[in-house]
Amino acid sequence: MADKIYISAADAHAGSSVIALGLVGMLSRIVDRIGFFKPVGDGAKDMDVAVVKSAYRLACDSSDMCPLSTVQARELMARGAENTMLDRICTAYDAIRGASDLVVLEGISHERSLNIFDLDINAAIASRLAAPVVLVAGASVEGKPVCPDALANSIIGTWRSFEEKGCELIGVVVNRVMGDQFETARERYIEALHKEDITVFGVLPDLPFLSMPRLEQIARDLRSQVLSGEEFLPNIATKIRVAAMEPRNFLGWLDVDNTLVITPGDRHDIMLAVTLAQMSPQHRRVSGLILTGGMKPDPAILKLVESQTGPKFPILAVRTDTYTTARAISKLDVRIQPGEDDKIYAAVAAVQHNVEESKLWDTLELVGTKPKGAGSFLETIITKAKKLDKAIVFPEGEEARTIRAVSRLAQGQVLRPILLGNPEKIQAFSKSENVPLNGVTIIDPSTSEKRQQYAEIVYEIRKDRRGGMTQEIAMQWVDNSPIQYGTVMVQCGEADGLVAGAIHATGDTIRPAFQIIGVRPEVGVASSVFFMVFKDRVLVYGDCAIIPSPNAQELAGIAVAAARTARSFGLDPRVAMLSYSTGTSGAGDDVDKVTEATALVHERDPGVVVDGPMQYDAAIDPDIGKRKQPDSPVAGQANVFIFPDLDAGNIAYKAVQRMSGALAVGPVMQGMNKPINDLSRGCSVDDIYYVGAITAIQADGL
Repeated sequence: MADKIYISAADAHAGSSVIALGLVGMLSRIVDRIGFFKPVGDGAKDMDVAVVKSAYRLACDSSDMCPLSTVQARELMARGAENTMLDRICTAYDAIRGASDLVVLEGISHERSLNIFDLDINAAIASRLAAPVVLVAGASVEGKPVCPDALANSIIGTWRSFEEKGCELIGVVVNRVMGDQFETARERYIEALHKEDITVFGVLPDLPFLSMPRLEQIARDLRSQVLSGEEFLPNIATKIRVAAMEPRNFLGWLDVDNTLVITPGDRHDIMLAVTLAQMSPQHRRVSGLILTGGMKPDPAILKLVESQTGPKFPILAVRTDTYTTARAISKLDVRIQPGEDDKIYAAVAAVQHNVEESKLWDTLELVGTKPKGAGSFLETIITKAKKLDKAIVFPEGEEARTIRAVSRLAQGQVLRPILLGNPEKIQAFSKSENVPLNGVTIIDPSTSEKRQQYAEIVYEIRKDRRGGMTQEIAMQWVDNSPIQYGTVMVQCGEADGLVAGAIHATGDTIRPAFQIIGVRPEVGVASSVFFMVFKDRVLVYGDCAIIPSPNAQELAGIAVAAARTARSFGLDPRVAMLSYSTGTSGAGDDVDKVTEATALVHERDPGVVVDGPMQYDAAIDPDIGKRKQPDSPVAGQANVFIFPDLDAGNIAYKAVQRMSGALAVGPVMQGMNKPINDLSRGCSVDDIYYVGAITAIQADGL
């Protein structure tokens, strides 16, 4: 089995850092300890290292992960001190290798710095470390495609230079293929390379989204003053337009969504025109407005702009003139940065969808290796969901992370996703961001023919409840939000479950479910759990998100539901009812509550293995459990942990997550008659993807 793989750019336009990022994710599913090493870059401050370290929770020091700067490496090579350079790299590599089962190495890759001498550096390092090399070749240069034969010839030249250094080359990944006819282009590149007996592991499309800057980066790097809309700084700028002409002429140039507009600070007419355009569905959305020349708008004009009812955007002020500002933005370093989960997901998903895993694994002699730890549990979820063929509705259908997650669910045939929203906006995003939506059902609740039918269902359910309900109010209820529309879809069986909360508060997601779907009577309470996924085990924590201060009855309901949730995901539940006291060692109302709840769990579901009150250390550590509670069937081997209140549960799961690097999957709602799951507003694309699969599995158990 190989213990390393070296990813090297074959040219200055390859985008090999994207491939390296994706391969770390792909290979982490089949090895316990994945490592990442970039011998030469920006040293401890290298951006690629920071992204991979953050995305995959790697614990190694950044200075070990990137020991040399590009300048240092070039100087050493120029002085004939290649061995000195390699010795320093090998010392740092040994620290990474010792803590890893497999290391992904990334060569010098940034397209603004890569040159022929850097290729020699990459080859020297790969040879010294005896690392199998995968070349990454760019299929486009400055917006123009490279023909397949020319690409093949270029790769052959690079391939031979690596072989002259004694490197083992195992194959090529072609990146940044442009054009709408991707499949046709893909086959042409593969054919050209196969003629030269070169193994092709994958061909990836061009992803312009990855090179689009965020407004927060622009604001930071241009030292801008944020005049308005600071909360919208995460917006992406898909295109930049300088507004120098009159509004009646300029508005026609807003031809794509999320355009960044640059204009002098005294152009109130442009400000007002752009603002009005945001209130009209006939005009494209802007991502932000930059006012140049050190001029700020009249406060009354700014207040008027802030009061508009269309999509919001940030307004920045800079001291530089319009031309200088536009030029500065064009020179920004737009590589993926830590925390840009949507870009990280797009890169990783592109690699996973377009690189042939089995071919790479076989070449590295990883075939037959079984996924372990977190990867095993998450893969089990996906595999199980695929077999169920459930339809899950996603009401936040115009939200970028949701669209990307739904695309992944559909392409992988994990479930049958339903997006609620404006079809034109969703399809426009799909096209501009190269996010396929085949297999996705898109419904516009505002024009749906089923609105009246759904209103009647709501009326029948709610007409005898406190406050009453008329048919007119029922229709208003259905029209109030896509989440409420989607909740009725679940209630009447047109969807098997619902996932929302990426841009809505918890109450907005679960309140309609309480009103229409209701709580299972044998459980008596709706609650939530997190799956805490470690390398060697999976634990269940509840309740960490819903009930602030449960009484004994509610605590018992949480425990019964959590045991059932654990069982539905292949775990054999052993439930610890947590307290500051183990057994009879303590006394007080809080301990009595847990004691009573434990007895109620025995009554409600005698098949559940449960014990409490119990301290956390006694529940999880076999030695401590044996000393403190020697006759307990749970002590020292618990895998379901029920916390006495929301404070304890929420603090514990976040502390464990941060300190141990465990993956926290959830919150997963439980106790409802049909599955409704609430996301965190800080959720990633991966979070939505896995919660969608979890919802499908929950639907099968109801």
